[in-house]
Amino acid sequence: MEQRRITVQKTGTYIGLMTGIAAIAYHLLLILTGLSDVTSLHFLTGVILVVGVCLAIKRHKALKNGYINYLEGIGVGFMVGLVSAVVYTIAQVLGDYLFNMAYSYPYAVDESYGDEPAIWIVATTWIIFGVVLGPFIAYLAMQYFKRPDHKMTTD
Repeated sequence: MEQRRITVQKTGTYIGLMTGIAAIAYHLLLILTGLSDVTSLHFLTGVILVVGVCLAIKRHKALKNGYINYLEGIGVGFMVGLVSAVVYTIAQVLGDYLFNMAYSYPYAVDESYGDEPAIWIVATTWIIFGVVLGPFIAYLAMQYFKRPDHKMTTD
């Protein structure tokens, strides 16, 4: 039987897609409830990223039979942050173009240049958010997951 190779990229991409989809679902929930103009609720997208990175590290460690080194954990966090930010940003840009600034409107302060700059500034911000915070969250989470005596079950 062929043995599957466990890589940081596979784990990070899979969980990153799931994290991006969860962030999109959260934003759709905000739109449906009429709370998308409350920018402080957009902070919870970062909480979704934290949960995604921690779940990815936990999954990667479980797939590697309980062993994960520090750099692998940070790499998983980077991949989750990058993939989820790209997926979320694509959905945000499409939503802004198709539904008339549905997402970027709360961030558009000056309309003298039109809607285009606000869309791309928010898109760039989300990409930077994912790429920077993904590894940082992973660095902090690895303080917990690096320990070899950390068990995944509640035995």
